[in-house]
Amino acid sequence: ASLTSDGPGITKFTPVDSPLPRPEEVNPEKLSLALEPEVAAIYAQHQSEVPGSPPQRYMVVDIGGGTVDITVHDKSNGRISVVLPPMGNNWGGTTVNEALSKLLQEAVDDKGFESFIKSDASNIAEINKLVYEDFEEQKKIFGNATPGIEEMVLELPRAFIRNYGGNVIRDGMEQEKVYYDPGEGALEMEYAQLEKKIFKSTIDKIIECVRAAFDELKPDGIDTVYLVGGFGGCRFASQKIEEAIAQHRGMLYDNIVCPVQPDLAVVSGAVMWRKDPDIIQSRVADATYGTSVAPIFNQSIHDKHYKCKTEDGVRLCNNVFEVFILKGEVIKDEVYRASFIPRSQGQTQQSIAIYCTTDDGVQYVVDKEDRPTVHAIGQLILDVPNPNNLPRKAREFDVFMDFSGTEIQARAQYRITGEEVKT
Repeated sequence: ASLTSDGPGITKFTPVDSPLPRPEEVNPEKLSLALEPEVAAIYAQHQSEVPGSPPQRYMVVDIGGGTVDITVHDKSNGRISVVLPPMGNNWGGTTVNEALSKLLQEAVDDKGFESFIKSDASNIAEINKLVYEDFEEQKKIFGNATPGIEEMVLELPRAFIRNYGGNVIRDGMEQEKVYYDPGEGALEMEYAQLEKKIFKSTIDKIIECVRAAFDELKPDGIDTVYLVGGFGGCRFASQKIEEAIAQHRGMLYDNIVCPVQPDLAVVSGAVMWRKDPDIIQSRVADATYGTSVAPIFNQSIHDKHYKCKTEDGVRLCNNVFEVFILKGEVIKDEVYRASFIPRSQGQTQQSIAIYCTTDDGVQYVVDKEDRPTVHAIGQLILDVPNPNNLPRKAREFDVFMDFSGTEIQARAQYRITGEEVKT
């Protein structure tokens, strides 16, 4: 993402003061964007050993560093159909690291380690190394339930100990029921404590998301659950998810599979998908998509709050949400088309915003307090000149939406001139 933004990433390749022009638009023929839940599922199917016949309908739970992504596919006819729109939340391996950071902050009574960082700006690197490197190794050992190891030992940076003092750290850790060894300058935590204090909140949120996915489906609708991603592949996480599914559904306790190298599922699956993009036969809309229109006001279906008049005296209903496709609807391999006319005779340019919402039953793009009820995700600007002073009804323009790929393609065309814009 940083390569196509004003973030620091792009300056490594094209310095800000470079005479080279920045690209105006990504060329879709040169770049393909893969959807993570889909490609993780493709990899899981190829790299997992499942007893018996291949699963016909399966769930993929992709737990990475910062998110959990869940999708359900059907492969009964050889190609993949997405059954459930991808769902998830912002919990993953990184939130476990953040739980340790929070415990340390509370123990030394210093939110955000402000005093530590204020004393020396370079100390932020010490904190990051402790939480995201040193603890990462301990996290992996715990996650893989290495036999014979009963506790985590985490050495604290010397600068950390000097700043807060050994007594403060010891007393704070006692309150958290964690032993601090001043001789070694290290924390010692039994695995039962580590699970309760550091891992539990993240695992609970992941399980909550998995349960919600099962609740969207029929009780017998899943053959197999694949666990992928760096955190999804750890034994502790898979065991807890397995137990939760068995408790929630009373089944699938022996049908949870983790493929070889689960942390490479997304990147390897993306290559597999690009070699055969038609493997995804159909998708399901993850949201409701549409645009804003102003049709002739009809008191039987429109709210009078949105009634307005044009300069020509025509009564319209403003801010109506014109839907192209509904959330949960199967996306067909076809282009959606809708026709409109300018809202006033003197209008020579038309702005067409593309909106989406995950809410059901949205009728207007703003509420009565003028607050948005939908999210704007794109815009088309189309010139609609009228040199011959044709009536509004003769000045139609068409909007086309294609949802069949991994990116939404939108275009608009003015019938009179044939001019077309796209995004």
